[in-house]
Amino acid sequence: MTMNAMFAPLSADEIALAESPAPKAGEKLPIVPVPDDAPAMQFRHPKLGEPVKAWPYHDPEARLIGYVARFDYVDDAGKPAKDYLPITYCDLGKGRRAWRAKGIPEPRPLYRLPGIVTRADAPIIVAEGEKAADAAAILFPDMTATTPPHGAKSPHKADWSAVAGRTVIIATDNDEAGQQFGDKVCELARATGASAVLHLPPDRLGAWIWMDGEKTLREGVIPKGWDIADAIEEGWTAEAVAKLKSDPAFLPIYRDAEERETLRRVAAGEPEELTRWPFRVVANGVEKRIERADKETGIITIEWKWFCSLLEVVAETRSTESEDWGRLLRVTDRDGRTKEWSMPMRLLAGDGTAYREHLLSLGMIMAPGRFARDALHEYISTARPDTKARCVNRLGWGGRAFVLPRQTFGDN
Repeated sequence: MTMNAMFAPLSADEIALAESPAPKAGEKLPIVPVPDDAPAMQFRHPKLGEPVKAWPYHDPEARLIGYVARFDYVDDAGKPAKDYLPITYCDLGKGRRAWRAKGIPEPRPLYRLPGIVTRADAPIIVAEGEKAADAAAILFPDMTATTPPHGAKSPHKADWSAVAGRTVIIATDNDEAGQQFGDKVCELARATGASAVLHLPPDRLGAWIWMDGEKTLREGVIPKGWDIADAIEEGWTAEAVAKLKSDPAFLPIYRDAEERETLRRVAAGEPEELTRWPFRVVANGVEKRIERADKETGIITIEWKWFCSLLEVVAETRSTESEDWGRLLRVTDRDGRTKEWSMPMRLLAGDGTAYREHLLSLGMIMAPGRFARDALHEYISTARPDTKARCVNRLGWGGRAFVLPRQTFGDN
């Protein structure tokens, strides 16, 4: 080593490695990205043995981050089984390094990420699992294929920023878990800013199999758990798929669980005002659906925009004379405590300042700006809860019910 090399500035990777905390005794700290001088991945699990397949994960600069490995084994009942584990190159302390079963640090990169980055104009097809993503890459060569690490288990722990501004196609497996995976990926892609989210349902390819070069309608139902990797085993090729893609109905807009329920209710003849209510209550609050239509393609994209913390419209309220109508609202504050308030509907007649002030005093958090104010007003005004409640202004008899502070007797 020359004197110049000895005193050359450290690289960004060397600085990051030097500044990272040393692992505690028995702790495994993944080294990200994997150093160039690291040995090839070799790992043997004490119970599962060696992996039968390993899929590499890279960062946007194509540097190796780690692997997701498949292990085939025989379970305690003597039946064939499989499992998937992340494998990363780890700092074990005291100068020791080795490949270990340790998760890729969050946010985790998408599978085949360098291809997504370099093919910036290509649509992105998302499958459940690396094997399915590899199959999607074969059947849809004009697209770039990917999957989040660990498939359906934790798509929310992946970094989806690479799909911003891109068309995303979700290839779902033929089971409930596959549908739930698709719904979550759809939510994440829309939240990240995907320009469109489309759907490749299992029946687009799974309804047929190829025999002796001929496409044949499958006898019976599509097997549970069928995925796009099965399509290759059943004879599908990129050329055969390309012939179907000319049909505009081949890749419809993705409909999440709420949108599918809306379509079901419309088909059942339920009133339109109930099926098109543009609000949903989620874990961290209330969101409003915003629909935007592309002027050139006509594709409608849907965004769910948060405007307040958890606020539930529990019931419609009124007096024993069926007057003084209102809403029974339930607020969950930042301490996790719930508080109920019977809000008179007359407070909606003005600009809403009075009821917003009271909700904020109960612990509701509200986004700034006019959108949040208007959305909150519309949410409370148009909610149609299934439950109705009577309100009284004193204890004792109220109609045919006798009211105490914490209990009601009679017709309640």
